[in-house]
Amino acid sequence: MKYIEFKEDMVHGSTKFPFAYYYVNSYHPRYHMITHWHKEYEIIRILSGTFNIKIDAVSYTVKTGDILFLNSGAIHSGIPVDCTYECLVFDISSLLQQNSLVNTELNALIHYKKKIQLLFDKKLGAVYDILNQMFEIMKDKKNGYQLRIYGNLYYFLGLVEEKNLYIKEKEFSAINKKSLSRIKKVLFFIETKYMENISLEDMAKTIKMNEKYFCKFFKEITKKTPMEYLNHYRIECACEKIKFFDSSITDVAYDCGFNDTSYFTKVFKKYNSGMTPREYSKLYLKKE
Repeated sequence: MKYIEFKEDMVHGSTKFPFAYYYVNSYHPRYHMITHWHKEYEIIRILSGTFNIKIDAVSYTVKTGDILFLNSGAIHSGIPVDCTYECLVFDISSLLQQNSLVNTELNALIHYKKKIQLLFDKKLGAVYDILNQMFEIMKDKKNGYQLRIYGNLYYFLGLVEEKNLYIKEKEFSAINKKSLSRIKKVLFFIETKYMENISLEDMAKTIKMNEKYFCKFFKEITKKTPMEYLNHYRIECACEKIKFFDSSITDVAYDCGFNDTSYFTKVFKKYNSGMTPREYSKLYLKKE
């Protein structure tokens, strides 16, 4: 299975077919979803267990069978509880075509004038079934699957319009637009500079705040201090490198912004149930 790089600028799928499928279980390097955002839309299907997710500062708990629809630009994080889930990530602008009616409807989504509701369950009948079909199509990848995905997505959007399955504007976010813009700027800075020796002052400077106010602002949204978040993000990147690349533990530590391997091990254990980097590496060798 592929892994997810939670960066706003990652290309999901390909330029010709910008749809990607991901399977996430407890062995996934980013099983616990750190606060992040991306311009693509994302659909999450809960296969088992429960998932506590926060979307634009509002908390939700979803269970087996539930499907979440995350709109473009949503700031989200999640804590799975004995949970396995799947994700479809896609760029909706690929649906634009030489058809003014279709483009009018899609542009309302692309430019944030409309946002599709978050939760879809069995009560929604055909709409729910279409989303489930999309996951199966992307998993099986039989001949013609790309056409079927496009067809199902158009059908889904048509049903959303017919049934008015949109979020009311006043419910768009519990965070004001200025704060959303600021936190996205900081998260992007961390994602692109995590391998460097960045400080609290560096992070605060990205949005021109003093350090004390910045810490309060950051924690209100992410529920972590800036340095806790930075270390957590670095460890997630380290987990990916250990699993997917043939690098030494020392190289992984330095590549992820740690200048001291002992401190790297200490922080790594904090976010991986007490496992050292070497134990984590051996675990993945067994699984494969």
